[in-house]
Amino acid sequence: MTGVISAEDTVVVDGIVEGEIACERLVIGPTGVVQGTVAVTDADIHGKVGSEITVKQLLVVRATGRVEGKWGYGEIEVEKGGVLSGQGESTGLLFEEEEQSVSRVSVVNARAEEEDEVEAANLRVASVASRTLRERRKLV
Repeated sequence: MTGVISAEDTVVVDGIVEGEIACERLVIGPTGVVQGTVAVTDADIHGKVGSEITVKQLLVVRATGRVEGKWGYGEIEVEKGGVLSGQGESTGLLFEEEEQSVSRVSVVNARAEEEDEVEAANLRVASVASRTLRERRKLV
């Protein structure tokens, strides 16, 4: 298929798509291939994505998955065997309710003078992100 796909919910690709995809959640099956621009909230990649993908929150690359080109993500999870190739950039998690908590922890991190304090601040940031991710998975 060639063209633009825009959806408010989940898009599942098991064939070949050339063009643009914009949706809440993208699932690319093991036989799926997407060449073009992708802008989604969450992505679960079992197949191949080329060109450019921007994931606001969670990008999951499964063992059979390949992401090539330019990719941005809020949080990333890669299974053993998954491939990331090209230019990647973490945009940070884009949760409105968590932005204030992460900002407060970042200030603590920036002001920390001892290595133990820096490590504790980093663990709190990871904890905030993990807790939010678990809450989101319960909703799905």
